[in-house]
Amino acid sequence: MLSQFQDRLNIGCVRYVNALPFSSGLSQAPGVSLLMDTPTNLVPKLLSREIDYALTSVAATFSSPLHRVSSFGIAAYKKILSVNLHATSQFFAKEAPHIAATKESLSSILLLRVLCENLWNIPFPSVTLLSSDSILTQAEHYDALLLIGDTALRHPIIPGFHTYDLAASWYDLTAKPFVFAGILSLSSTISFQLQQEFSSALNYFQNHKEDITSKAAALLKLPESLMQEYYTLCRYELSEEDFAGLEQFRDYYDRLPQQAKYPNHVRFSCAYL
Repeated sequence: MLSQFQDRLNIGCVRYVNALPFSSGLSQAPGVSLLMDTPTNLVPKLLSREIDYALTSVAATFSSPLHRVSSFGIAAYKKILSVNLHATSQFFAKEAPHIAATKESLSSILLLRVLCENLWNIPFPSVTLLSSDSILTQAEHYDALLLIGDTALRHPIIPGFHTYDLAASWYDLTAKPFVFAGILSLSSTISFQLQQEFSSALNYFQNHKEDITSKAAALLKLPESLMQEYYTLCRYELSEEDFAGLEQFRDYYDRLPQQAKYPNHVRFSCAYL
């Protein structure tokens, strides 16, 4: 029962199945009002104080007043399955490749930029931001496609494209884990109540793993065995190793050309203006 001395926490959470180990428990917590949304929508809601905390793209802390306020998050070591670049044979050879990227992405586009410059040594492609459905229906018009989250899990292979797991590519570059999401807030104060809620949510997942895995498989119409594998790849309690990977990502970000850090290198499809 919520104590009369506790405030109800307004918490945002990415709406993909990778966050079900948190959102399944948080949605039932009496001390939490939970909002599910995409990374690109959650960050503005944090900045406008519509929500107090959010499990969302940790890269938002690089260029905003947001703080990471917990050791809970979502990280991957060596592979993740749900952040994929699908590239044609021409992608790495073209002087000006053109990519369609999901408009839900924050960290993944920055990660792609880092990999282009530091692993593949190619120019950063011209980017058009589209909905995931539009990317799939217009794939033939692009040299590469960037998909994340549930769509990436449902479409691991796209005819005419080779799939690159970006967590695996990050490992090829750094031999470190990659942190995709963290718990962010405008306040730098670490809330004991927040830690309790996320800890309880993760305990709920551990005690109901089979049910939540079955729910994820049903939501995405995928085999339960795949979702079992997926949840073994996701790290939810971040370690010093994960934070070292995050610091290296921040270091690569700081060394990017200024125009690569902000949306002025991204072209929005006129359908979404």
